Amino acid sequence: MSADTDAAKHDEHRPNVALYVKVFAALMVLTLVTVAISKIHLPPAQAVALGLFVALIKAGLVGALFMHLWGENKLIHKALWITVGFAVVLILPIIDFVLISGRSTSPMAVADQHPAGHDTDKDKAGEAAEPMKAGH
Repeated sequence: MSADTDAAKHDEHRPNVALYVKVFAALMVLTLVTVAISKIHLPPAQAVALGLFVALIKAGLVGALFMHLWGENKLIHKALWITVGFAVVLILPIIDFVLISGRSTSPMAVADQHPAGHDTDKDKAGEAAEPMKAGH
């Protein structure tokens, strides 16, 4: 009987190769999706958001299956959700920056902030040189 229980315990820890192959195939497909996202020339904010979404799915697959988080106890899952919460808090300002930075730092936006009546540095340098010529 002990041989039967030892065999059952051994089978319980045997890796499910078919599942690993399916996850590998899914990761390859998602990698192709990531490459396709980069080739369709979306606006930067949308491309980053889609790329992060695909990366999140891939990270979930790797963590759940290859890092064996799928069958862990509830304490590990709570710690994982706390970590995910902190990651979201840290990533939100980055997403905000990506969405806003294109509008606030483009050359036209900076030029619009300055009135047209201001003198340029060349004009100031030229005005400083003229009084010296008049004095000689």
